[in-house]
Order: sequence, then C-alpha cells, then structure tokens
Amino acid sequence: MLRWLRRILIAFAVLIVLAAAGLYAALRDNPARPAVGERRVAVGEDARIHYFESGPTSGLAIALLPSFARSASDFNELARALNRAGYRTLAMQPRGVDGSELPSLQTSLHTYAADLAAVLDAAGVSGEAVVIGHAYGNRVARTFASDFPERTQALILLAAGGSEPTPPEAAQALGLALLRILPETRRREAIDLAFFAEGNPVAENWIRGWYPLAGVAEQNASAATPYAEWGAGGGRPILILQPAEDALAPGGAQRLRDRFPDRVELLEIPGSGHAILPEQPARIEREILRYLASMEAPA
Repeated sequence: MLRWLRRILIAFAVLIVLAAAGLYAALRDNPARPAVGERRVAVGEDARIHYFESGPTSGLAIALLPSFARSASDFNELARALNRAGYRTLAMQPRGVDGSELPSLQTSLHTYAADLAAVLDAAGVSGEAVVIGHAYGNRVARTFASDFPERTQALILLAAGGSEPTPPEAAQALGLALLRILPETRRREAIDLAFFAEGNPVAENWIRGWYPLAGVAEQNASAATPYAEWGAGGGRPILILQPAEDALAPGGAQRLRDRFPDRVELLEIPGSGHAILPEQPARIEREILRYLASMEAPA
C-alpha cells in the first residue's frame, strides 16, 4: 500500500513539474528585434520605463505607442521616415517589454498614460506632443489625451478599437499568437488570421516580439478602465488610419468618427489588417506626414 501511495505521489509531483514547465514556456518572452534610436530610461511613479529616442532633438516630438503585448520596434520603419522628415520620435516600451519594469499586473490605462507623461518629462518635452498609437496603443494614446490634454497636440490612431469586444475567433487567434504553446506553423496561421489581410505575407518580425506577461497587465488595464474615461481622446484632433480588413477591431473607428465628426478624420487603408504597419508602410508614412504638415501650415 505504501509503495502504491509513493508511486502516486511521485506521479503527481511529475505532473506538477510538467505543468509548471508548460506554463513557464507559454509565458516567457519572445523578444522583438532591436528598436530604432538611443535607449533611455524614464522614472515613473512605481516603475522604470524604457524608451527609444531618435531624430532631431528640437522641434515637434512624436510619441509612439505599440500594439498589445508588442514592442516599440514595430515602429522602426515609421520612426526612420519621421526622422528623415525632421521629426523627433520617442518610442515607448510598455511595462513588461524589453526592460520596462512590470512591478504589478494590476494596472489601468491611466497607469500607461502616466508612464508616457514620465517619458515626455525625461525627454524634456514641456509642450505639446503628437501621440501615435497602434491598436492597443490607441487606447493608451486616447487615455493620455484625456488625462493630459494640455500636453497633446493631436492623436494619430492605427487600427483604433476598444469600444466593443473583440470577435471571438480573432480573440482566440490572438491568444495562440501570444503564447508559445503551439508549433511555429500553427502560430503563424493564428497571426495571419488575427493581424494580416488576405493575401499579405506574415512579416517575420511579427512571428516574434511577443511579451505575454505584458499582455496580461494590458488586458487587466483595459478591464479596469471604463471606456467613458478615455474613449473621447480628450477633445483633441484625431487622424485614424483604419485597416480595411481588421479582424480584431472592425467597427470602433467608424463609431469614433461618427461621434466626433468635427475633429476626427478617418481614412480606410485597403490591403491591410490589424498589423497595418508592415503591410502598408508607404501609405501609412504618406498619410501621417500629410497630416503633420497640415497641422503646421498657417490657418
């Protein structure tokens, strides 16, 4: 009897170890490519936030906020284009991504907005900045504009969602992309479904560059922050570049434009899904530079 009990206990212990190993494998980071610019560190209320600065040190500052559980390196090509046009870019790594600290999973969107304020302070930006938010970053951008309207000149939102739940099939694909629990071929299929328009190849830098614990914190932040606290974007001007084939956020951009037609410009970008940046880089660059130039032109 004791022998059988011992075997059962050993088998149970092995199962626990295997489960723990599987959980560790699923939640470990899948590091992104390096981000463009000089790495710098801002000290927030409870965390050190890393960001990457590039371009001229004077003139209009443009903050870059990446997608859900992703790195600011997704903006590399856009940051270079903005720098060539004479703009300064500050690409923020969210909590839990590439050096930015994640002291707690209990956050709100206001936490991330305050982190961006700390980045602007560290970079010496005392006036208004333009904030570009991609997907989840669009939520942080609108929260920042709501919390710090005096520091926000305008918002540029890529794949702007957040006003309604993610469609179930796309949400499941997002989870499979985030967690490394399946073979890479299956993950590639999930990334293709959730992020890329039909016929577009999956960008190699989107196979990696996932930070699961950062994603858990960001999901908690969204759940903890009512849409009414951030959805309007602080009354600031907004340009939305919305993918025509967005599986994760199909309707939120149109609702935002319909609600605030006097200050929201909406452009649908054909041939793009939720990832949008690697799919239509030339169109994104052109529209953003046009919008920035229009802000600087005399009235």
